[in-house]
Amino acid sequence: MHSDAVPVELIGLGWERIQCHLRFRAAPDNRLAPETIRLQDDAGEQVKPAHASVMDGHVVVRVNVMQGPDRRPLHPGRWRLVAAPPNAAGPVPLVVCDPTAGGDAGARARFPIGGLEYVAEAVVAADAALAIVVEVNRLAREAGPLPRPAAWLKGRLRWAIRPVRRRAFRLVFRVARAARPRNGRRILFTSDSNDRLAGNLKLVHDRMKARGLDRRHELRTLFSSPGANGRSIRNRLLLPVHLARADVVVLDDFHPLVYQLEFDPNDKVVQLWHASGAFKTVGYSRVGRPGAPSPFGRAHKNYTHAIVSSRFEVPHYAEAFGIPESRVHPTGIPRMDRFFDSASRAANREATLGRFPAARGRMTILFAPTFRGHGARGARYDVELLDYAALHRLCVEKDAVVIFRMHPFVRAPLRIPDALRDRLLEASGAGIDVNDLLPAVDLLITDYSSIVFEFAALGRPMLFFAYDLDTYLFGRGFYVPYQEFVPGRIVRTFPELLEAIRHDAYEAHKVVSFAARHLDHLDGGSTDRVIDLIVAG
Repeated sequence: MHSDAVPVELIGLGWERIQCHLRFRAAPDNRLAPETIRLQDDAGEQVKPAHASVMDGHVVVRVNVMQGPDRRPLHPGRWRLVAAPPNAAGPVPLVVCDPTAGGDAGARARFPIGGLEYVAEAVVAADAALAIVVEVNRLAREAGPLPRPAAWLKGRLRWAIRPVRRRAFRLVFRVARAARPRNGRRILFTSDSNDRLAGNLKLVHDRMKARGLDRRHELRTLFSSPGANGRSIRNRLLLPVHLARADVVVLDDFHPLVYQLEFDPNDKVVQLWHASGAFKTVGYSRVGRPGAPSPFGRAHKNYTHAIVSSRFEVPHYAEAFGIPESRVHPTGIPRMDRFFDSASRAANREATLGRFPAARGRMTILFAPTFRGHGARGARYDVELLDYAALHRLCVEKDAVVIFRMHPFVRAPLRIPDALRDRLLEASGAGIDVNDLLPAVDLLITDYSSIVFEFAALGRPMLFFAYDLDTYLFGRGFYVPYQEFVPGRIVRTFPELLEAIRHDAYEAHKVVSFAARHLDHLDGGSTDRVIDLIVAG
C-alpha cells in the first residue's frame, strides 16, 4: 500500500448504464472529504466524478465514464481515484485495505458506439489502487447490401454539404455577435420542435410578461421547426443572429443547431424540456443502445441550466444531457402548476366535459399510452389488442366512459364502431392537450408515458397496461426498474385490465409515495422559480 494513500474499505461496486457506482468506508483516522475526490490519469489530468457524498456513513461516488475532460468520454488508459485529504501536499490515491474483498476486478461495462466498442472496467489494481480502466476497440463491420446508386449519391452529397452549412451557421453567429454587443437583457425563446409558443416555453414567456419583466428584458421568440421542405433560408439566417444577440437562450426540446455554438461563460442556455420526470432512458443514458447520440458529440452539453421536478431526477437528467449535476435544478415543471390551482383545475374539467358531454356525471377513464416504434415516422400502437365491445359492456356496467388519447405520433385511426361511441370517446385529434383533460379524469390507463408525473399531482389511481414490457424493457430501458417505479397495478393482458377496472383493483396507495419522491413542489410556483433562475444575475 502507498505510504501517502487514503485507505478505504470497499463496500459495493457496480454499473448502472454509463455510470460506475462505488461505495466505500474510509479508515477511522482518515478524514476523507468526498468533494475532493477526482479521477486522474497517468499524465496527471483530472476530472470530477459525477457525484461524491457521504450517505449512511459511507462515501458514495458515481463515475460517469461518458463525462471526462471537455464533457467527452474518458480517454483510454487507467484513471485512478484520488483525493486531497487535509494537510496533504497534493492528491493521493484511494487504495483498498483488503484487495481480496472486492475481487480481482470490480465490474466491466461495454458500449458499442458506431464502429467502436468502448470498454470501462472498475478494478482494484495490483498496487491496491481503486481505478477505472478504459479501452476502445474497433468492431468488425459486417458486409451489408450495397446501396442503390441514387441513394448513395444523395448520401454523399448530404455528407459533403453538412460541414459547409455548419461552418456558415457558426460564421453568421460570430459576425452577428461582434456587430452588435449584447446588453444583458435579451432573452430568446426558441424551439426546433414547435412552430409557435407552447408548453413550458409559453408558460414562462407569458408569466414573465404578466410580472412586467418585459419592461426590463427584451423577450424574443423564434421557431426553427423544419417543415416538409426543411428549414427555410430566412430561418437559417435569422436563428444564428438571434442566438448571437441573446444573453439567455430558453429551449424546450432537442435543438441540434444550438449545440454547434460556443457561448460566452456569462450566457445562459436553459433547457425546460417537454416531459416531466425521469422514466424512460433518454439522451446519453442510452449510449450502447440503438438510436443513442454519440458521446463524442456536442448534443445537449452546452446547457447551463436544466430544470426537473425533484431532487431525485437530478442525476438522471445530468446523465442524459451530459452535464454536471450542479447544472440541473429541481424547480418543478411550469406546465404542472395548473394542477395546484383550483380555478385552473375547474376550468380544465369543465372544458373537457363540454367537449365530451357523455362524461358528465360518469366515471371518466383516460386511455393514454405512448407509441411503439422509432420516432414519428414509424410510430404505432397495437390497437388489435383492444376489445372495444368488452370495454363498452364494462362501461355500461360501471356507468363509465373511456376517452382515448393516443400519442400524437400515432396517426392511424382507432376505428371505434359507431354503435359503441356513446361510451368510447376519441380525443386523439389536433388541438387537444392531454394535460387539459386530466382534471376530469377519475382513472388513468397508460404504460410507459411520462403522463404519470402530471396525474400523480392529482392523487388519483392509475393502471399500467404493459402488454409488451419485456420487449420494451430490452429496447428502451428505464432509470428505475419498471415494477418498482409505476404508481399502480401492472396488467399484461386486456382481459386482466378489464377485471382490474371491474373490481377497482388499482393499487392506488402507491400514488402517494410516488408523488413524494418525484414532485418536490406542490405549490403551483414552479413557473416563477424557473423565471427567477433565468433572470438571476
